[in-house]
Amino acid sequence: MTASTNAPLAHSKGRRVVFVLAGLLSSAAFMLLAVRRLAFDDVTRALTHAELWPWLPLGVLSYLAGHAVRGIRCRRLASGEARLTRTTATNVVVLGYAVNNILPARLGEFARAAMLAERSGLPFAQGLSITFLERILDGLIMLGLLAVAFFSLPQSTHQGWLGATLQIAALVFSVALVGVLAAVLAPSLILRWTSRVAHRVAPRMHDRFVRVIDQAVRGVAYLREPRAALGIAALSLLVWLCEAGLFLCLLPAFGLAFDPRLALLAMTVTNLGILVPSSPGFIGPFHFFCMRALTAVGIAEATGFGYAALVHLAFYVPITLWGVGIIVAYGFRLGANLDAQKSASPLGLLDPGQRFLTPGERPDPAPSAITIALCEALIPEESADVPAHAEVVKSCASFTAGQLAALPFRLRVYYGVGMLALRTATLLRFARPFCKLDQRRRRRWVEAWAYGRLSLGRALLRAPRSTTLLAYYEHPAVQGALGVEPSSRSAASDAVILQLKPGRRANG
Repeated sequence: MTASTNAPLAHSKGRRVVFVLAGLLSSAAFMLLAVRRLAFDDVTRALTHAELWPWLPLGVLSYLAGHAVRGIRCRRLASGEARLTRTTATNVVVLGYAVNNILPARLGEFARAAMLAERSGLPFAQGLSITFLERILDGLIMLGLLAVAFFSLPQSTHQGWLGATLQIAALVFSVALVGVLAAVLAPSLILRWTSRVAHRVAPRMHDRFVRVIDQAVRGVAYLREPRAALGIAALSLLVWLCEAGLFLCLLPAFGLAFDPRLALLAMTVTNLGILVPSSPGFIGPFHFFCMRALTAVGIAEATGFGYAALVHLAFYVPITLWGVGIIVAYGFRLGANLDAQKSASPLGLLDPGQRFLTPGERPDPAPSAITIALCEALIPEESADVPAHAEVVKSCASFTAGQLAALPFRLRVYYGVGMLALRTATLLRFARPFCKLDQRRRRRWVEAWAYGRLSLGRALLRAPRSTTLLAYYEHPAVQGALGVEPSSRSAASDAVILQLKPGRRANG
């Protein structure tokens, strides 16, 4: 890797470090503000006298129910271009919250978008757009609930900082709402202006900018139907009513009134406060804003801090454990997925420092029969008219086998398990081994996996599909049949040309 390549990576890493440090400092400052006047004996007394049964289990159940509703909402927002089960969609949502509990600076939003892209086949930018859309919807719902709590509580609670919080949140989310409405109502206008601006400012990056903005705009496409938009709004309201249930159930545990208005106030102020990037699990901002919401209605600071600490534990522990279980069950590695998305390597699975070799750059291993049969099904049908067809297929299979052999051990294991599943499914359906299927039937079967509804099937064949097609269009015999003179085009540019060829199917 050259110095010019290392420079932007080092710059990007430096910015991430600064961002994380800013979050940690912000968290420490909020925690200091929260505890600076507390009598810790009073806090200990409030916690030891708290009645956890049955209020804590009820609160946790309400909170977890909210995540199930979030999963339904996520599934609907992605349903235009991907099919997710309720379980998968809920796990995607929970993973984002769990990573926010483990890593600082809200990195869980990116982890969630990466897992959504991995499980659904959606582009990373589109998954991130869906995530940010949900955050905007959440903010608008919380803003409405905060207004309900603010104006329904006694006038004595209308302190200046609460009114200021309401006004600032209204301004921020109103601007965000305008952006969402523009993407929903005038997507072509946004793309047109993006194209014009990119042509003038950064013509070399034009295609990339337009592609990313197009993916982001598609992330809000589900809201273009009024009925669908109303359904999403209703689900968003239900999400936050379930979360308010956690705050409501823990009020009686500290001898406080079972008052929905107070629960709404504590829940909305806390969640708006933790929008600020901070430490893992929002330690500091969560406690400060939750305590401040309660002290605004005359509750003692020690009781308010004890309540905030218990709510935070109920918020933190179940989701973190659930998220760790998801990571173990799915074999999901945050760093590898994010780096693969950023580097946009043809395989989509390579480590950032791993160079993608072009065909013929180094000797490739002899391909197995299953690899040859798979590659023969992945290359275009018109390949049969290319001279030396068998040699072309074997060359593509050799290159694909070499690239797959260069994958990290963990990914090779996953690929081997996936191919075993494909071969087993073939045997069960056709009563014949994969290699023994006639070419037409094998091609249709492979396309059903590579472009079908099953996200795991698309993910399994993404690497061999991209690599095989790259090798195919690089082969001199194929270039000669197409009337193209062999050139020194890079592998990356060939992959782009390949994806843009008329008649080719889009990547799953």
